[in-house]
Amino acid sequence: MGTPKIRVISVSLQEKRKNRYTIQLSNGDIFGISRDILFSNPIHVDDILDYPTIERLIGLEDLQEVRDSALTLISYRMRSKKEIGFRLRKKGFAVTQIASTIKELEKKGLIDDEKFGLYFARDNVRRSLLGPIALKHRLKYHFSSFEMIEKICDNIYQEFPIESLIKKIIKKQSLNDLKNNSIIKKRLIGQLKRKGYFWSDIEPILQYYTK
Repeated sequence: MGTPKIRVISVSLQEKRKNRYTIQLSNGDIFGISRDILFSNPIHVDDILDYPTIERLIGLEDLQEVRDSALTLISYRMRSKKEIGFRLRKKGFAVTQIASTIKELEKKGLIDDEKFGLYFARDNVRRSLLGPIALKHRLKYHFSSFEMIEKICDNIYQEFPIESLIKKIIKKQSLNDLKNNSIIKKRLIGQLKRKGYFWSDIEPILQYYTK
Protein backbone atom coordinates (compact mmCIF):
# COMPACT_ATOMS: atom_id res chain seq x y z
CA MET A 1 0.00 0.00 0.00
CA GLY A 2 1.21 3.49 -0.79
CA THR A 3 1.33 6.45 1.52
CA PRO A 4 -2.20 7.88 2.06
CA LYS A 5 -2.87 11.16 0.27
CA ILE A 6 -4.67 13.98 2.06
CA ARG A 7 -6.30 16.98 0.42
CA VAL A 8 -5.99 20.52 1.75
CA ILE A 9 -9.49 21.87 2.41
CA SER A 10 -8.60 25.39 3.55
CA VAL A 11 -5.70 27.72 4.25
CA SER A 12 -6.88 30.60 6.44
CA LEU A 13 -5.20 33.48 8.27
CA GLN A 14 -5.66 33.27 12.04
CA GLU A 15 -7.61 36.15 13.57
CA LYS A 16 -5.57 36.59 16.76
CA ARG A 17 -2.15 35.83 15.31
CA LYS A 18 -1.78 37.64 12.01
CA ASN A 19 1.53 35.97 11.11
CA ARG A 20 0.06 32.45 11.30
CA TYR A 21 -2.24 30.34 9.13
CA THR A 22 -4.51 27.41 9.91
CA ILE A 23 -4.34 24.44 7.55
CA GLN A 24 -7.42 22.17 7.50
CA LEU A 25 -7.12 18.71 5.92
CA SER A 26 -9.64 16.32 4.43
CA ASN A 27 -8.99 13.71 7.15
CA GLY A 28 -10.13 16.18 9.82
CA ASP A 29 -6.65 17.19 11.01
CA ILE A 30 -5.84 20.85 11.57
CA PHE A 31 -2.44 22.42 12.21
CA GLY A 32 -1.01 25.92 12.41
CA ILE A 33 1.88 27.24 10.38
CA SER A 34 3.73 30.55 10.38
CA ARG A 35 3.80 32.96 7.45
CA ASP A 36 7.53 32.32 6.91
CA ILE A 37 7.14 28.54 6.74
CA LEU A 38 4.14 28.84 4.42
CA PHE A 39 6.04 31.26 2.17
CA SER A 40 8.97 28.86 1.81
CA ASN A 41 6.66 25.81 1.54
CA PRO A 42 3.58 27.02 -0.36
CA ILE A 43 0.32 25.19 0.36
CA HIS A 44 -2.91 25.83 -1.52
CA VAL A 45 -6.49 24.61 -1.31
CA ASP A 46 -6.89 21.25 -3.11
CA ASP A 47 -3.17 20.45 -2.83
CA ILE A 48 -2.55 16.78 -2.06
CA LEU A 49 -0.17 16.07 0.84
CA ASP A 50 1.22 12.85 2.28
CA TYR A 51 2.01 12.19 5.96
CA PRO A 52 5.79 12.65 5.63
CA THR A 53 5.22 16.10 4.10
CA ILE A 54 2.78 17.08 6.86
CA GLU A 55 5.17 15.87 9.56
CA ARG A 56 8.03 17.80 7.93
CA LEU A 57 5.97 21.00 7.89
CA ILE A 58 4.96 20.57 11.52
CA GLY A 59 8.62 19.90 12.39
CA LEU A 60 9.67 23.10 10.62
CA GLU A 61 6.98 24.99 12.49
CA ASP A 62 8.12 23.58 15.84
CA LEU A 63 11.71 24.55 15.03
CA GLN A 64 10.59 28.06 14.09
CA GLU A 65 8.86 28.38 17.45
CA VAL A 66 12.05 27.36 19.25
CA ARG A 67 14.02 29.86 17.17
CA ASP A 68 11.54 32.66 17.90
CA SER A 69 11.68 31.92 21.63
CA ALA A 70 15.48 31.96 21.60
CA LEU A 71 15.54 35.25 19.68
CA THR A 72 13.13 36.76 22.19
CA LEU A 73 15.43 35.73 25.06
CA ILE A 74 18.53 37.29 23.52
CA SER A 75 16.65 40.43 22.48
CA TYR A 76 16.46 41.47 26.15
CA ARG A 77 20.14 40.85 26.96
CA MET A 78 23.11 38.66 26.10
CA ARG A 79 22.85 35.09 27.38
CA SER A 80 25.03 31.98 27.44
CA LYS A 81 24.23 28.78 25.55
CA LYS A 82 23.64 27.02 28.86
CA GLU A 83 21.11 29.57 30.07
CA ILE A 84 19.25 29.65 26.75
CA GLY A 85 19.09 25.85 26.67
CA PHE A 86 17.76 25.76 30.22
CA ARG A 87 15.08 28.37 29.51
CA LEU A 88 13.96 26.63 26.30
CA ARG A 89 13.77 23.23 28.01
CA LYS A 90 11.52 24.79 30.65
CA LYS A 91 9.18 25.79 27.82
CA GLY A 92 8.95 22.12 26.83
CA PHE A 93 10.84 22.23 23.54
CA ALA A 94 12.63 19.12 22.27
CA VAL A 95 16.32 18.83 23.12
CA THR A 96 17.30 18.16 19.49
CA GLN A 97 15.47 21.27 18.28
CA ILE A 98 17.05 23.37 21.03
CA ALA A 99 20.52 22.14 20.10
CA SER A 100 19.88 22.84 16.41
CA THR A 101 18.62 26.34 17.15
CA ILE A 102 21.53 27.23 19.43
CA LYS A 103 24.02 25.96 16.84
CA GLU A 104 22.35 28.05 14.13
CA LEU A 105 22.32 31.24 16.24
CA GLU A 106 25.91 30.62 17.32
CA LYS A 107 27.02 30.41 13.67
CA LYS A 108 25.28 33.71 13.00
CA GLY A 109 27.11 35.31 15.93
CA LEU A 110 23.89 35.94 17.85
CA ILE A 111 25.10 33.69 20.66
CA ASP A 112 28.75 34.02 21.73
CA ASP A 113 29.70 32.41 25.04
CA GLU A 114 33.09 34.04 25.42
CA LYS A 115 31.78 37.51 24.58
CA PHE A 116 28.87 37.07 26.97
CA GLY A 117 31.13 35.68 29.70
CA LEU A 118 33.48 38.66 29.55
CA TYR A 119 30.55 41.10 29.58
CA PHE A 120 28.92 39.30 32.53
CA ALA A 121 32.16 39.04 34.51
CA ARG A 122 33.16 42.66 33.81
CA ASP A 123 29.76 43.91 34.95
CA ASN A 124 29.86 41.89 38.19
CA VAL A 125 33.44 42.84 39.06
CA ARG A 126 32.93 46.51 38.22
CA ARG A 127 29.67 46.85 40.18
CA SER A 128 30.28 44.50 43.12
CA LEU A 129 34.09 44.27 43.24
CA LEU A 130 33.80 40.48 43.23
CA GLY A 131 36.79 38.25 43.84
CA PRO A 132 37.59 35.10 41.84
CA ILE A 133 35.83 32.61 44.14
CA ALA A 134 32.48 34.43 43.97
CA LEU A 135 32.83 35.22 40.26
CA LYS A 136 33.51 31.58 39.37
CA HIS A 137 30.47 30.53 41.39
CA ARG A 138 28.26 32.91 39.38
CA LEU A 139 29.81 31.85 36.08
CA LYS A 140 28.97 28.20 36.80
CA TYR A 141 25.30 29.06 36.28
CA HIS A 142 26.10 30.08 32.70
CA PHE A 143 28.91 27.71 31.73
CA SER A 144 29.60 24.00 32.18
CA SER A 145 33.15 24.29 30.84
CA PHE A 146 35.78 24.74 33.56
CA GLU A 147 38.24 25.89 30.88
CA MET A 148 35.85 28.64 29.71
CA ILE A 149 35.34 29.87 33.29
CA GLU A 150 39.11 29.93 33.92
CA LYS A 151 39.74 31.77 30.65
CA ILE A 152 37.14 34.43 31.47
CA CYS A 153 38.52 34.93 34.98
CA ASP A 154 42.11 35.17 33.73
CA ASN A 155 41.12 37.91 31.28
CA ILE A 156 38.97 39.83 33.75
CA TYR A 157 41.56 39.90 36.54
CA GLN A 158 44.14 41.18 34.10
CA GLU A 159 41.74 44.02 33.38
CA PHE A 160 40.83 44.45 37.06
CA PRO A 161 43.87 43.35 39.14
CA ILE A 162 42.86 41.57 42.35
CA GLU A 163 45.18 43.75 44.45
CA SER A 164 43.52 46.93 43.18
CA LEU A 165 40.03 45.56 43.90
CA ILE A 166 40.94 44.61 47.47
CA LYS A 167 42.49 48.04 48.03
CA LYS A 168 39.28 49.72 46.83
CA ILE A 169 37.25 47.78 49.39
CA ILE A 170 39.70 48.47 52.21
CA LYS A 171 39.84 52.19 51.44
CA LYS A 172 36.09 52.46 52.01
CA GLN A 173 36.90 51.94 55.71
CA SER A 174 38.58 54.36 58.10
CA LEU A 175 42.21 53.26 58.09
CA ASN A 176 42.61 54.55 61.63
CA ASP A 177 39.72 52.36 62.81
CA LEU A 178 41.19 49.36 61.00
CA LYS A 179 44.48 49.81 62.86
CA ASN A 180 42.93 50.27 66.27
CA ASN A 181 39.69 48.29 66.24
CA SER A 182 39.98 44.51 65.91
CA ILE A 183 36.20 44.10 65.48
CA ILE A 184 36.15 46.40 62.43
CA LYS A 185 39.17 44.59 61.02
CA LYS A 186 37.48 41.22 61.51
CA ARG A 187 34.32 42.48 59.79
CA LEU A 188 36.36 43.71 56.83
CA ILE A 189 38.08 40.35 56.51
CA GLY A 190 34.66 38.66 56.52
CA GLN A 191 33.42 41.04 53.85
CA LEU A 192 36.43 40.37 51.63
CA LYS A 193 35.98 36.62 51.98
CA ARG A 194 32.27 36.87 51.18
CA LYS A 195 33.14 38.83 48.04
CA GLY A 196 35.24 35.88 46.98
CA TYR A 197 38.85 36.74 47.74
CA PHE A 198 41.48 34.25 48.89
CA TRP A 199 43.10 34.89 52.26
CA SER A 200 46.50 34.65 50.55
CA ASP A 201 45.53 37.77 48.54
CA ILE A 202 43.85 39.58 51.44
CA GLU A 203 46.52 39.16 54.12
CA PRO A 204 49.51 41.06 52.64
CA ILE A 205 47.39 44.04 51.56
CA LEU A 206 45.59 44.21 54.89
CA GLN A 207 48.89 44.06 56.75
CA TYR A 208 50.20 46.95 54.67
CA TYR A 209 47.28 49.20 55.70
CA THR A 210 47.15 48.14 59.35
CA LYS A 211 50.85 47.89 60.30
